[in-house]
Amino acid sequence: ARLSRSGRQVARETARLGAISAAMPAASAVTLAHRLPILAGVSSASALWQAAELWRMTLEKPVAFWQGWLALGPLPWQLWSIWAAALAPGRRQPALALRLTEAGLGAMRRSVGPGHARAVGNARRLARRAKPRTRRSQP
Repeated sequence: ARLSRSGRQVARETARLGAISAAMPAASAVTLAHRLPILAGVSSASALWQAAELWRMTLEKPVAFWQGWLALGPLPWQLWSIWAAALAPGRRQPALALRLTEAGLGAMRRSVGPGHARAVGNARRLARRAKPRTRRSQP
């Protein structure tokens, strides 16, 4: 029962990582499509908004990198506890392999998460800004 529960956790973690990996390229493409006119100097947006967007896109990459790096902090402790548990007599190897796989997948998801959140957030924000705003007509 415990082995099948660990297998489900690994499958769930794999699905989460796959969803993040699939969403990032699409969000990056949307963001790039909105930012290229700014970089090319042909954007019709105000100069103040363009400057703010340039600062945002310059500063968000290092911040996302360090957030991802810090998310990996608990990984050595997780691996150490799994290793220590593996030394206990009577431990089955499939359970150990599943726990190590789950810890690795979780670490990858947590390290990619901040970059994913920024890419998706930028795509949503820029797509919302690009939609034409219409006023409701008075009856």
